[in-house]
Amino acid sequence: MKSSKSDVIKFPKADVIHSALVIFTAILGIGFIIPFLPDFSKRIGGEKFVGLIFSGFAISRLIAVPTFAFLSDRYGRKVFIVLGLLVYSITSFLYVHAENFISLFLVRLIHGAASSMIIPISFAYAMDKVPYGKEGFAAAILGGSLLLGFGLGPSIGGALAKFYGENVAFYSMGASGIIAMMISLFLMKEPEKKKRASQPVIDEIKDIISSHIFILSFLIWFIVMWQRGSIISYSPLLLENEGFDKVKIGSTLTAYAIISSVLQYSSARFVDKAKDKLSLSLIFCISSAVPLALIYYANSPLIIFFVFMLSGALSAFSYPFLIAEIGKEAKRKNKVGGTIGFMDWAFSLGNILGPTSMGFIANKVGLKLSFLILGITQFLAFTLILTILKSKIQKNQEE
Repeated sequence: MKSSKSDVIKFPKADVIHSALVIFTAILGIGFIIPFLPDFSKRIGGEKFVGLIFSGFAISRLIAVPTFAFLSDRYGRKVFIVLGLLVYSITSFLYVHAENFISLFLVRLIHGAASSMIIPISFAYAMDKVPYGKEGFAAAILGGSLLLGFGLGPSIGGALAKFYGENVAFYSMGASGIIAMMISLFLMKEPEKKKRASQPVIDEIKDIISSHIFILSFLIWFIVMWQRGSIISYSPLLLENEGFDKVKIGSTLTAYAIISSVLQYSSARFVDKAKDKLSLSLIFCISSAVPLALIYYANSPLIIFFVFMLSGALSAFSYPFLIAEIGKEAKRKNKVGGTIGFMDWAFSLGNILGPTSMGFIANKVGLKLSFLILGITQFLAFTLILTILKSKIQKNQEE
């Protein structure tokens, strides 16, 4: 009993909560500009480049995330988080002054690169701090904040713009970044660095991707974000077609984000007790795909609303189990930053390819049928990964 109590006292809740707040602040930038896309289209002379303006954030992250993540393994977390928050804040202010496609796209690219110094490295900072075997608690808190920021970005941006104007909205985002930067500057303490052999970056990458746990976790997270990106992008159109007005649509997205986050926070106490975390994660993922397939047969907007909530709730439970497992694997290899950085690729790729493919399919077969296709393909993909995982576990037991 004494050792258990000691573990609770030593658990760095303040560091985890601090990282969660920083992640929430940074992730808002992905969806924050959605309400402003119609105005941006007027600035750049049409709608054809609006998709690039939105996805520029994720595009730059594909390059920047692994670079900064590996550097943070070598030189520490704090300097990158503080610098990232500073650049993030400056670029938030610059949205107001970007008047054409080139300037908007550049601001979006820089904003994405700045978030690359914040989100994965804040994850790594928290994972460095928590005791081995307690990664699930941190994963639930951090993941809840990530999904909350991801889902609330459009709602917060739209509400600020409606009541106070576009300029105030972007200045508020910049101000929140400055506050987070000051808190990080004065309160963050670097964890004690473990000695590690210096390797060329290519060897570090090979070491990370040689792990089947990493590969399977990457695929799971990529498909989860494919699902969530598709839902957040196209559920408003489906609900509008079914009779929801803009207020109800906004409330739906807000509820989707809040329910997902609350469920993740609530899972913090029992994630670390689970033994086969990846299998549990996949079971929740498979379950989340079933409601999406049923949307095609839904005959009222209220049923569609509850189907989206159920799917979001089930997929939310998958995340802490997944990140807890990858966190343990990253610690075992002593490459927390690099491993989390490559996992962030799955986040960006899912958010780029999910909505893009969903738009193409919806254009061919219609929105409702596209959700049926999304649900069926995700069900099959998660089931295949679970089958591969079980075969790996059985093979290891036989050896």
